[in-house]
Amino acid sequence: MSNFAENYLNADVVGVIKILKVYNQNTQQRTYKADIEFEKLYKGAKFATLNVRGLIGNSSSAACEKDVKPNERYLILLKGSNKSFSISSCSPMSQLQEKPTEDESIEMEKLSKVFSYLDKNKFKFKGLQFTYYYDETMGANTRSELSKISNFKPKQPFAIYKVKLNDSFKIKEITPMTTFGSKDKTIEAIMKKNLTIETPMFKDTSEKNEYLVLLFYNKQNIKTENKEIISDSWF
Repeated sequence: MSNFAENYLNADVVGVIKILKVYNQNTQQRTYKADIEFEKLYKGAKFATLNVRGLIGNSSSAACEKDVKPNERYLILLKGSNKSFSISSCSPMSQLQEKPTEDESIEMEKLSKVFSYLDKNKFKFKGLQFTYYYDETMGANTRSELSKISNFKPKQPFAIYKVKLNDSFKIKEITPMTTFGSKDKTIEAIMKKNLTIETPMFKDTSEKNEYLVLLFYNKQNIKTENKEIISDSWF
C-alpha cells in the first residue's frame, strides 16, 4: 500500500461509503459484489456496486481477500474505470465506526482540508513522492517526541515537508511546503534528529534523495496515552 497522500493523488474516487448488501458470490473466482451508498464524496463520481475479492463470510486475509458486511462504513481511495471498482484487504481503505462519531467528524474535516490542499497544489509535488517514516527513538515509549511537544496550538491540522536524505535515509535538509503554524522549528529539529525515511521499494528510487512527508495533528488522541498526536497517520 502506498502512502495516504499518494493514494489520494492516484485515486479516481475518494469518499465515505456504507455497505448496503452483499451478494452474487462466485466460488470459483472467489469474488462477490457489494451494493453501497456514498455518505461523502471527496473526489470522482459516485457508483453503486463494488467488486470484492473473497467469499462472503469466509475470506482469507492471507490471500488479500476482504469480508465486508451490511452497515459497515469505510473511507475508500480507489482507482478504477467506467465506474468499475474492486476492493481487497490490500486496498487503500479504512473501516469507520458503524455510526458517525464526534471524533470521526473532526477527522473527516481534517482530511477534507488535506484533500483540498493536495488538489490545489499538485504542481508543487511533481516528480516527488509522499512516503512514511520510522522514528527510531520510540522504543518502549508510548509516544514519540513529536507527540510530546508542549503548548502545541496548530493553526491548521496538517503539515507537509520536502525532505532531502543522506545515505542513511536520515533527513539532512527540510523545506516546509505548508506548516502547522505552531512549534514549526521544534518539529523540524525533531524530524532531523529522530526520523528515518522509508523510501518506496516499488518504484525506482535509486537516483532519488528527496521525498515528501505529510504530518497530521490528531487532536482526538490527546487523552489516549498510546496514540500519536502528531504523526504520518491520520487517525
